Amino acid sequence: MKFSKNVILVDVSFLDETVSDIKSFLGERLGRTLPDVDLPAWLSYLALDAGLREGDNEIQVLLVHGGEVSALPHCRPADLKELDGVACRTPLGEFAFSRVSSAGMAASSDLFIDLMHLALDSAEVECLALVPFHRLYAGKVEEELRKCLGKQEKQKEAGRVVYFMMAAPQVPIPCVTDSVLYSLSHVLGIKPEELE
Repeated sequence: MKFSKNVILVDVSFLDETVSDIKSFLGERLGRTLPDVDLPAWLSYLALDAGLREGDNEIQVLLVHGGEVSALPHCRPADLKELDGVACRTPLGEFAFSRVSSAGMAASSDLFIDLMHLALDSAEVECLALVPFHRLYAGKVEEELRKCLGKQEKQKEAGRVVYFMMAAPQVPIPCVTDSVLYSLSHVLGIKPEELE
């Protein structure tokens, strides 16, 4: 598999469940209907959180999903088939979308971890942003990151990996960690003071 310099690996089920929960819970709390997520805008905020800056960046977005998932109902665009092979340009650069299905192969968690390993082993990848399905398999991702990046010779590579999660990890991970909630809240129009 050929990778770009910048790769964002996203579990589609996680994104769908998280956006649905945020829209339901915070929409009720704030007393307003929250919009669907503008996918390119969210990915731009996520990429900024990962350290990218405006320019001519090539950003490969791998959307990992199970065979039963065909859409992101709370995002725009929503149809995974229509997104596959499509690119869009923002001030950060070009986002190129690919959907990767685990249908008939392994579990989504195994596919996510396999893709993560391939990207970590690729000399082309300079920035790898990971957005796994925390509730179901984040422990596996964290364990693999500790195995891969905890080795002495891999220490300098840890800075190129940004692991986005819901809550701080219980055990340290040898890479940059950040909350996925900041970028999602921003794209949903939720101000920081509204979360206090």
